[in-house]
Amino acid sequence: MEAKTEKEWFTTDELIRWLGLGRTKTYELVRSGEIPSYMIGRVRRIRRQDIEAWLEKNRYQPGGER
Repeated sequence: MEAKTEKEWFTTDELIRWLGLGRTKTYELVRSGEIPSYMIGRVRRIRRQDIEAWLEKNRYQPGGER
């Protein structure tokens, strides 16, 4: 039996579903570069580790700035 590997690259639509954000907000974050993205051919892709780093940076911490 093969071990299931986590997906490394996401399309913008997959990112929308994974984060549960609205389409407009997700595209805004990607377009602004807040969530880094890469053009692979004619398709924009977002790397899992970049999403996880963004999530960690924006994690809510009681008593903190965010």
